[in-house]
Amino acid sequence: MIDTTQPIHDYFTDEEIRPVLEMSRRQFADARKQEYKIMDDRVQAALNNINDSDDYVKIVWRVQQENSQDKRYFDAEYLARGITNLKLFYSLEVIDGKNLHSLSKTLDVFWHAHQNFSFEYMRFCDKVFGPNQFLHHLPTDKRDRAVQEAMERRYDYTRAVLGKIYAVDETFWGSDIIICCSYDSATADGFVFWRPALMAIEPACDLYHDSLNNELKKKVNFVIDGFSALNG
Repeated sequence: MIDTTQPIHDYFTDEEIRPVLEMSRRQFADARKQEYKIMDDRVQAALNNINDSDDYVKIVWRVQQENSQDKRYFDAEYLARGITNLKLFYSLEVIDGKNLHSLSKTLDVFWHAHQNFSFEYMRFCDKVFGPNQFLHHLPTDKRDRAVQEAMERRYDYTRAVLGKIYAVDETFWGSDIIICCSYDSATADGFVFWRPALMAIEPACDLYHDSLNNELKKKVNFVIDGFSALNG
């Protein structure tokens, strides 16, 4: 049968969504802390592709229709921040590609909406991360305490590196929000999405295979590659 559930507000039209995306585009462009300057054109190209993707119109109307009784998803500013924080999550795979990240249940609503459009999402991953670098969804198994604890360490790490490069929006990255999921990707070198990038190393968390753990534990702060500190 057809879903006849009435939303608490009218769904946004594509024209009404566009100002939301313009707001998000500005937020993302201004988000990175000024002490870092992008030194690699490939990194900048990937970040531009994240910010300028056409997929976000569909993500907005999808999250509205999936949450039609929640007033947050009819608030333009909240929607813009949700899209912006999804972009920040994607950007960590460019900037911090040798480490694993996790996100909250609040932000997963937006990531999940993107994955619903599987063809578009596949093209997005191919364009941003490179051929065959698909960012798979990995839900948390609540039956396994060890998995949940590992996911929590991964989430704490994600918040830490996000705060170094951008800022932590507590609405979407709060320490008290339920952790929802992470991702998986079987590549030849483990979880490596983008080699010429900034690699943050604290903490290693023992989440990786031994050789990568040992490599990470030799580092104490940042390995500067795709980014360079302006103040030296």
